[in-house]
Amino acid sequence: MKYRRHHIALLLVVLLALAACGSDDLSLPSDPVGGSGAGPSDTVSLDGAWVLISATVDGRALALDDLYRVTMTIDGSEIGGRAACNGYGGSVTIDNGAFSVGALSQTQMACEPAVMEIESEFMRGLAGVTDAVRTGGTALLTGEGVEYTFDLLPPVPTADLIGVVWVLDTIIQGETASSTIAGADPATLLLNADGTFVGGTGCREISGEYVVSGDTVQFTSFGADGECSSDVERQDGQVIAALEGGFTVAIDGNRLVVTSSGGEGLSYTTG
Repeated sequence: MKYRRHHIALLLVVLLALAACGSDDLSLPSDPVGGSGAGPSDTVSLDGAWVLISATVDGRALALDDLYRVTMTIDGSEIGGRAACNGYGGSVTIDNGAFSVGALSQTQMACEPAVMEIESEFMRGLAGVTDAVRTGGTALLTGEGVEYTFDLLPPVPTADLIGVVWVLDTIIQGETASSTIAGADPATLLLNADGTFVGGTGCREISGEYVVSGDTVQFTSFGADGECSSDVERQDGQVIAALEGGFTVAIDGNRLVVTSSGGEGLSYTTG
């Protein structure tokens, strides 16, 4: 039997800080606050999870990729998210519309050159943001030569997701969907309320810990235990690839679809 355990280098301290109060505490007030002409007593609250929908750096528009989203989650003085390919995190100061990030750390994954260019330009521009305006579910961050527009993200539907044994029946890669391997063990996923998870790939058992950060479920530790026959190895790899780096969630009735950065997806049912 072979055993594998990964400690996910995804800014655990930042993720735990952002998720500590649960997804409900990351929601934003609905009334517009701050903005141009804000008085001395006005504040700009950006607490919550956001996705970048348009970006200009040094007068050049970035060609954003929906499969490699740029996100931003803010909780007080903490900022984190995904910069297309890698996770980032650190400190932020927001005071009466003035916006300034402190030192930021990033993970060190490699993606396609075009994705890495988005990441590099976004991070460079983020360091130059000086002002923030929020109107309802839209946030505008600006600085010299920088303009970022973010939309508010819905929280993970934890009430429907957690405590349910989900059974995999479809693997999604781009526009291709395929059924799980006939005769393989059930590939399942169960997220517990205490922040742990268990499940399987069809041939190996998986387990570890997770946090909910913005609209994403992120594994902070991930282990896979067991052996796979040659006919199930590919499915095992697809499941690990889709889950291990974190994923967004869509639930419709008894159907759960999880999607990773890069577009790999898994479709589960409650049976």
